[in-house]
Amino acid sequence: MPHVEILYKQLQKRTNDPLSVKSALANFETEISKVRENITPLEIGSINEEGRGKRKRSEDVYLSTTVAAKEVCDLIMSHCKERFEFSDHLLASTLFDHQLFPSFQKLFPDKNLSAVVTHYPFLNQTKLKTELQIIYFRDDFKEMRGVTDLLQFLIENNLEEPFGEVLKLLKLTATIPMTTAEAERSFSTLKRIKTFLRSTMNEDRLSALAMLSIEKEMVHNLPDFNERVIDGFAHKKERRMDFLYKKTSSL
Repeated sequence: MPHVEILYKQLQKRTNDPLSVKSALANFETEISKVRENITPLEIGSINEEGRGKRKRSEDVYLSTTVAAKEVCDLIMSHCKERFEFSDHLLASTLFDHQLFPSFQKLFPDKNLSAVVTHYPFLNQTKLKTELQIIYFRDDFKEMRGVTDLLQFLIENNLEEPFGEVLKLLKLTATIPMTTAEAERSFSTLKRIKTFLRSTMNEDRLSALAMLSIEKEMVHNLPDFNERVIDGFAHKKERRMDFLYKKTSSL
């Protein structure tokens, strides 16, 4: 189904955050439910008296196909819910959603806060609630557009101590992996780098080559990257061959 492919592509993004993942899952379940509701048996054309037996077999085939299609949709939705059933640790992102700040001023999300503290027991719930209430009511915090912006704002304005518990939660939320795409990408890169011809390289070299392969887009955007690597290699130590290109003045 194209809906499965869309969900897969959305979950593989590097810029994912808990809110976008939850939204993608909700949209996926909604679309699969629509597909299930719109499943109808194929129309059977008119047949004569001699084809009554054939019509009965056709009806059975169409009925079994419809039931199987609905079972496939139910199976997809059940597996999706089971796979992403545990999401209490993602509730922390809802506490920093700037669009919900006006509603949090009227009714504080105590349920979400309790679930987050239960999952992260090292947080002080009373102090965290006080710090969040300050964030919800101050106008300068309402301009923050996400966890990263809020975290950067606290660090740049030297607010680590007044908002100690919020800072801990922000760092956790910013570093929680949304999917296994990054780990899978690393293993796929390892197979291409450490072949049987390179089985004796040390750990530092392997990590450096893997990083260059994973972040190849960033490497391509660096100006004169290849020339800088060659120059660094040439200046590292004395070699039998001269790798430095020297310009000579013409006589």
